[in-house]
Amino acid sequence: MTISLQTGLKQSQKLVMTRSLQQAIELLQLSTVELYDRISKELVENPVLEEEGTALSPQAAAGPDVETGVARNLSGDESLITRGEEHRINYEDASDTGYSDDEDKRRGYLENITAQHESLSEHLLWQARLTAADERELDIYQAIITSLNENGFLEEDPSELLKGTCSAGEAERIIDAIRLFDPVGCAVRDVRESLLVQCGHFYPSDDVPRRIVSDCFEHFEKLDYKKIAGALGLPESVVLEKSRMIQNLDPYPGRQYSNRTIRYIVPDIDVRLVDGEVIVSLNDDWVPGLRINAYYISLLKKKNIEKKLRDYIQDKMQSARYLVKNISNRRTTIFRVVDSIMKRQREFLERGPGHLHPLTHSEVAKELNLHESTVSRATSNKYVQTSWGVFDLKYFFVSRLKTGGEASSDEAMNLIRDIIERENAERPYSDEEIVKILGKAGMHVARRTVAKYRGILSIPTSGRRKKINKIKSEEHT
Repeated sequence: MTISLQTGLKQSQKLVMTRSLQQAIELLQLSTVELYDRISKELVENPVLEEEGTALSPQAAAGPDVETGVARNLSGDESLITRGEEHRINYEDASDTGYSDDEDKRRGYLENITAQHESLSEHLLWQARLTAADERELDIYQAIITSLNENGFLEEDPSELLKGTCSAGEAERIIDAIRLFDPVGCAVRDVRESLLVQCGHFYPSDDVPRRIVSDCFEHFEKLDYKKIAGALGLPESVVLEKSRMIQNLDPYPGRQYSNRTIRYIVPDIDVRLVDGEVIVSLNDDWVPGLRINAYYISLLKKKNIEKKLRDYIQDKMQSARYLVKNISNRRTTIFRVVDSIMKRQREFLERGPGHLHPLTHSEVAKELNLHESTVSRATSNKYVQTSWGVFDLKYFFVSRLKTGGEASSDEAMNLIRDIIERENAERPYSDEEIVKILGKAGMHVARRTVAKYRGILSIPTSGRRKKINKIKSEEHT
């Protein structure tokens, strides 16, 4: 077997991602709150960095001997007291005299205080403790209650859940008791069973609501009162009246105690239309400005400084410079991108939702001479405060209608909403009729497009709207 070796030169292009470029990309897609967290972390980890307006003496930065402190940090014998750690110590030791103006402003943005709500399990167990005859029975109550989902429904088979714990009769008795705890209608398998329990509890002397749920639940879901009336042998007017009673019940009783995670939004940008001019401002005044501590710059000028210490400080200083530069570039890029977007969506600022024009990342990128991915990152995880409310920045990128022209999907949805709001309640427009009305207004769309946009707007079909309107009119008579 022979092996031939060939040598030669080959030229190729390769993108090298420097540390600074990687950091710039990362910072650009952070929200302002995330940027604050990142800066706080860097202040703790990099002794060369400090907040603007809070210059430290060498003693304040690292104790009585800065050079010794840094050297010890390198050797691992002793930690350098960084500026972030000093802040933390000061906060812990501070007397109750209130926060500084800057700190109070930051906390106003970042801290969200929420009340502690009682969970569904806690609420039901409190009632079980008052009901159970003994500890053994309380254990059965607890096994059932803690297995309920957030809707208050039983997902497990009680016979399997309580296997070997109690008899089937005792389990049924305890489940029936839980079903009448507050909120009424828990410990059931589904919505239908929950409504049946509630009908029996809240309307004990009226059998019609229970019969509607028990015998005609599918027709009730579809608001098909004519079929319910025929199945039960009742006038349609009576069915309408009893159906409204059922609609006053809670199909998911456990949800009022659901401990859902609340997402708080801090707007990153504020945009206003003042005297006809679009004004963009970044809401980052509470984010600390950064600079390099002058002491470490002077320290590097010393000729007798140890090489290991010099290399350490130079590395931290380079990292600090990257961060300061990239934060500044982040602000400039976000400002330019948002300014371009909002000037193109000026009509939204004037008239509100429903008046967005078609806009793509590519169009903004071309105008600002940026890469399309840069625009995408600059608009990720960012929220804009306007006079019409707070909006995700990506909300302002809207597609054109596929039929051509300059109309956007947002404008089409707004027009569909207006058409339906003005329709005759007794004879709502079908999707086909809406298509014709849009066509007369110069907006040509397909029927399936109208159905799609109607679904996005959570507007039911014409048949369902007619039934809902009929219920509303009966309520007012």
